[in-house]
Amino acid sequence: MIKPLALFLVTLAGMLCLPILPVHAAPPTARQQQIQADGIISNVVDTLWDQTDAYWHSGDYPRIVALDRVITEADPQFLEAYSNGGWLMDSLGRTADAEAYYTLGTHNNPHAEYAYWNLGFFYFNTPRNYLAAAQAFQMAVRLPGADVRYWKMLGHSCEKSKRWDDALSVWQQARSRYPHDPSIPRLLAEMQAKRSASSAGKP
Repeated sequence: MIKPLALFLVTLAGMLCLPILPVHAAPPTARQQQIQADGIISNVVDTLWDQTDAYWHSGDYPRIVALDRVITEADPQFLEAYSNGGWLMDSLGRTADAEAYYTLGTHNNPHAEYAYWNLGFFYFNTPRNYLAAAQAFQMAVRLPGADVRYWKMLGHSCEKSKRWDDALSVWQQARSRYPHDPSIPRLLAEMQAKRSASSAGKP
C-alpha cells in the first residue's frame, strides 16, 4: 500500500515525466502499477538523498533534517536517513525530536539491528539513560545481523545502569560468541571488579 506522501511523489513524477499511453494500450495490472510506483519512489528518494549532500556542505542542517523526514516517509526502510536525521536533530539540541525519530526507525524496521543501534547509542550518549540504552541494544542482539559491537554496547549499558547480574551474563555470552576477541576477557574482568566494589559499598 502506497503512503500518502509516496502517492503524491508518484503522481507528481508521473505528471512531469511519464509518457501518455496510447488509447488502445491495455491498462497496467495492479502488480505493474506497484512496480512502476516503487521505481518512481526509489528514484525520487535517491534524488532527495543526493540533495542532502549539497546542503551538508553549505551547513543547512535543518533543511537536511526536513529532507530526511520526507525520505523516510516515502521509504520507511531507509535506515541511513534515520541515522543522519536523528544525529542532526540531536546535534541541533532537538533531543526530543531525535528520540522520536530514532524510535520511529525501530518501529518501521523491527528486524533491522541498525535501527536499534541508533536508538541505543543515542540513549547512551545524550540523555545517558543507560537502562533505555540497554533495552535498545538487547533488542538488537536478538537479530542475526548484530555483531560484537552490539554486545559490547549492551554490556557497557548494563554496567552503567548498575545491573550487575545482567552485565555479567552479557559479557559471558559475548566471550562465548566471540572467543577470539581480545578485549572481551579484559572487559569481563573489569566488570567483575566493579561488581565486587559495588557489593562492598565502595564508590
